[in-house]
Amino acid sequence: MLTAGKPRLALVLAAALLLPAALTASAADGKEPPSRPAPASAALAAGEPRALVPYARSPGGADGRFAPFDPADPAAVVVTGPAYAAASDPAAVTVADGALHWSGADGSWVEWTVQAPADGLYRIGLVFDAADDREDGIGIGLQVNGRYPFREAEHVTFKREFVHETFPPKRDGFGNDVRPRSVEAEGWKEQYAADYGADPLPLRWELKKGANAVRLTGRGQPIAIRDVRLLPAAHTEKPETAGDGAAVGAGSDGAGGWYRLYEAEAIRRKSDASIQLQTADNAKATPPTDGLVRYNAIGGEQFRRSGEWVEWEFEVPESGEYEIGFKFMQSYINNVYVYRSVWIDGRMTEPSLGRQRFPYGTAWQTKRLEREDGSPLRVPLAKGKHTLRLTTAAYPVTPIREGIEAGIRQIADLEFAVRKVTGNFEKFSSGGGNADANRDWDLEAYIPDLRTRLTELADRMLELAGQMKTVTSGGTSDVELALRSAARELDGMADRPADIPNEMNRFASMQKNLSQWLYRLTDQSLALDSFWVAEPGAGLPRLLPNGLETAAYAVRSFFRTFTIDYDFRKDDPDAIDVWVNRNRDYASLIGRLAEETFTPATGIAVNVNIVPDPQLFVLGNAAGIRPDVALGVDQAMPVDFASRGALLDLSQFPDYPETAGAFHPGALRAFHYKGGDYALPEVQSFQVLAYRTDILKGLGLSPPDTWEELYRMLPNLQQNGYDFYLNPKDYQTFLYQNGAELYAPDGMSSALDTEEAYAGFRQWTEMFTLYQLPREVPSFFTHFRQGGIPIGVIDFNTYLQLQFAAPEIAGKWAIAPIPGTKRADGTVARWSGGGMQAAVAFGKTEKKAEAWAFLKWWASASTQERFGREVEALFGPEYRWNTANREAFGGLPWPAEHRKTIEEQMRWFKEAPQVPGGYFTARQMDFAWNGVVINRRNIRESLEKAVLDINREMVRKQTEFGLRDRLGGVKERLDVPSVREPPRDGGR
Repeated sequence: MLTAGKPRLALVLAAALLLPAALTASAADGKEPPSRPAPASAALAAGEPRALVPYARSPGGADGRFAPFDPADPAAVVVTGPAYAAASDPAAVTVADGALHWSGADGSWVEWTVQAPADGLYRIGLVFDAADDREDGIGIGLQVNGRYPFREAEHVTFKREFVHETFPPKRDGFGNDVRPRSVEAEGWKEQYAADYGADPLPLRWELKKGANAVRLTGRGQPIAIRDVRLLPAAHTEKPETAGDGAAVGAGSDGAGGWYRLYEAEAIRRKSDASIQLQTADNAKATPPTDGLVRYNAIGGEQFRRSGEWVEWEFEVPESGEYEIGFKFMQSYINNVYVYRSVWIDGRMTEPSLGRQRFPYGTAWQTKRLEREDGSPLRVPLAKGKHTLRLTTAAYPVTPIREGIEAGIRQIADLEFAVRKVTGNFEKFSSGGGNADANRDWDLEAYIPDLRTRLTELADRMLELAGQMKTVTSGGTSDVELALRSAARELDGMADRPADIPNEMNRFASMQKNLSQWLYRLTDQSLALDSFWVAEPGAGLPRLLPNGLETAAYAVRSFFRTFTIDYDFRKDDPDAIDVWVNRNRDYASLIGRLAEETFTPATGIAVNVNIVPDPQLFVLGNAAGIRPDVALGVDQAMPVDFASRGALLDLSQFPDYPETAGAFHPGALRAFHYKGGDYALPEVQSFQVLAYRTDILKGLGLSPPDTWEELYRMLPNLQQNGYDFYLNPKDYQTFLYQNGAELYAPDGMSSALDTEEAYAGFRQWTEMFTLYQLPREVPSFFTHFRQGGIPIGVIDFNTYLQLQFAAPEIAGKWAIAPIPGTKRADGTVARWSGGGMQAAVAFGKTEKKAEAWAFLKWWASASTQERFGREVEALFGPEYRWNTANREAFGGLPWPAEHRKTIEEQMRWFKEAPQVPGGYFTARQMDFAWNGVVINRRNIRESLEKAVLDINREMVRKQTEFGLRDRLGGVKERLDVPSVREPPRDGGR
């Protein structure tokens, strides 16, 4: 085992010896070292009849003239869903009830032939209904005549539509509002393919007169399609002036008196379940809070992504022109406007409606619809009811975002060019990695245009900073400051190119600073309290508080803090007390589910209380104030409390084995202590391998099944300027996959002194020394989106980010089980941990049986699945409840193409057992990693020192808990559960 790395090391050394010679030859020939290969996306696009371009450069996007949108246009061409012409898999398509029902499997397709009446631009829409129980939109690729005409067509989203199950909200026993569930609206939806990051109106496709093929490509979600629609989208020269009743006009400034205020939270429909009701707590909020929870606003940071919309219904008493305005809060990104497009009765008939901007401010503000010049925009409306829709539209900032993205790529290309010359590939490390500070570098001999590239890029950063002024609502934005800072850095490098190899961290710093603002720029958060419809000149009431009202309200709010009760169920002395370490909405939902199913079935009442700080568990236990049950506790807490006699041993109940069978053995062992089991897992994270399918395909690579396969693919990745991401803190994966354990079977000492542990530790550290994986990655999520690190091991939270916050790479990435270690029997071990939260019962409860009954109910598959679905109905799919119950996990709406992979990896879940003093293990392993990777110390010596320090701390804690006497003699041993094989059934 001690010489396992020597063959690979010899190859690396040989390559290092050849590199300077190769560079010298290039210099002698007067040639620059090879440039970075074209990204895989370019290689893929080469297979198209014409390379994919952004929508802005397509015929529909480049035509800057306004084309009104009216879905009721009689010129629309309609083809029924059942009249499809072809399908990739006829078995995946059925016709029933006048609609086409399609499985939408990833990569499958259905095609229709539509007749365009003339050459020109058209919008393409569907009359559809979702055919599954997920909460996110339905992603589809849309080709016309056998090709994607622009980049955005590869993934368009048809939104589901949601309503609130109850409105006004119900109230709990204390008079607080209970946030209503979002449920999908029934019936057919008519929508047109759109990308509101590219255009405020639905996208336009260029069609020829006669027959055209419209093909939908599946992205893994089933759909029912009643109609496919073509809508002519010719431009108009019509000026923004008053016209007939179907258009928006300027009108006169005649006086009028009628107005009506509408509560923004009283929506008709919304596009996403995640757009939630909020609390506006100020002196003029309507309805007022009065010290209670009142959901009297909507939106905020949950109403931010392009394409999300909310819709209201309103009514006017007479036909005529009206002004529309909003009371809003926009304090989310400093000094930058956020944008919304406005739809009246589903139509947009004037350019100004597509570009309504809301300025930044730290307090509530008001604004009315207006034109580009700031003059009022008056809407002609017929007497009666109408709909008003606000859609998030980030398209005004998209060119800036794309410019920043391009700048980040150019910075990365410059960094790669310099690293090729210096041989320093220790990316993301502080101080620039292994550059030789005593060596003089003549970079311009190898990169003749280095200064030019640096100065041109600096000029581009300044140009983008200037463009930021056009979307800035006053003052200087943080994005502009980051751009100007990058320009100064680049100019400084151009002035002193010889210093660059010794300051490589400047590249990473620029990329990090720009990346952190890149995606916030397109997060268009907006909260709404109310809106009004009024005749021009109507005398509206004052909607914003003055200084005196604000001060008085602040005083009242201060005194109310002394009476706030974190309970939301009236205490029942015969009920069990449950403390929940989660937010109010989660706790409220747990209480409601208990009332609906647990109490009727058992006769046991439940008092649910919020614990805002987990430290209260410790303080409460010390003070003798403790609940019967606690939920949402950290995975280290059960054994910590059990070692002090504070928790109930759940294994004493006869049906414990049946209940525990619902969970992974590798999760349960974290809650075992001295023969007892003290918790049930609630949620657990997982790790999977995420990879960019487009980039790996362009490189001719496949995701590695084992670490040995990864070693073989790394040269290809790194020689092309890419890299692999691995969390440098994750030592458990390598220890477990090599057959090691953290502690001896009796739990009295560290087990890191075994040869298996040494092999795992060596493999872990060599990832960052021999194979030079990046030691620090400021944001893998950002690098993965941009393609610089197209493959890596991710956790549950990063998975959700990629799933719901990276629409531009939808369909271009996939997941697989993490690389494993091949065992003697030929199987591949994929052990890894992830982290958990748990549910416990306190040992001094007088209601032990009742507490156990509640834990069984809470941890059951039916409760966990229902709770998970209710959470998504409240907050949206990005709040996926990663339940630890294996059966419930499979019942949640995971993407079909991902569920099997995640379940396979979850079979191999193994968390660290908890023992007294075990907290020292992670600290010492971190020190040992630093010793080897950063300070180049001997691998075995670093590990042995860690073992000594871990054992010393374990002995100290064992003495404290009475497991050893004062002389160190063992009085009582522990039993550490061993998990050698995963469950065969995958969990269900």
